[in-house]
Amino acid sequence: MLRKTQLPTSGLARKTSVRPLLNWVGVGMIASVSVVFLLAALGALLGNDVIVSLDDQIQQLFYLNSNSRLYLLPFISFITALGSFRLSAIAAIGFSILFLWQRRPRFLIYGYALLSSFAMMWILNTLLKEIFRRSRPELEHLLVVHGYSFPSGHAMISMGFYGMLFVIWAIERHQRLSGAALPVLCGITFIFLVGLSRIMLGVHFPTDVFTGFAAGLAWIFCMIKGIQRSV
Repeated sequence: MLRKTQLPTSGLARKTSVRPLLNWVGVGMIASVSVVFLLAALGALLGNDVIVSLDDQIQQLFYLNSNSRLYLLPFISFITALGSFRLSAIAAIGFSILFLWQRRPRFLIYGYALLSSFAMMWILNTLLKEIFRRSRPELEHLLVVHGYSFPSGHAMISMGFYGMLFVIWAIERHQRLSGAALPVLCGITFIFLVGLSRIMLGVHFPTDVFTGFAAGLAWIFCMIKGIQRSV
């Protein structure tokens, strides 16, 4: 009797545990897109001159336009490559397989959350760029790039996907009473550097990067809720 009652219960728990995550995936999509449109509307209210002036001031601080700062180019190129589609896809597949291989409900949820984060950040970013069609900065691009500028795909993927990895690390450390400070600090540093690299290479306006961060952060908050309700 014990075996007969336990098996259906555990199976039901696994089936139903994914539903809250899927629900929050939908909420996260709406939240991310809404944030981008809200920031675009705010920019329109402030006026083009204000946005251009803000972008110019930040670009003058960080753009690699001098011989001394060009020594940073190899490091910046490496950092920005981590946010590319190819490397983030490898990371998404690799970590998801690792999580799903554990065959434990908690890690299955992590795997689903990670794959969803990777897929949705790139899909939403591609769609949003086609909607806004903002041209890239009129600076010498220190890296070959294609497509439109707003919002930054690297910023969205670094926050929404890699941020999800750091969230999972933080959750696991918290459960082991190790504290979440280390993954939070590492996550903030890594995400900031990826976004900053896009400005330094002259391929994105600062407002592109900020909006990408905001969209990814909205996604992260929703996925945290989904994981909490699923695990």
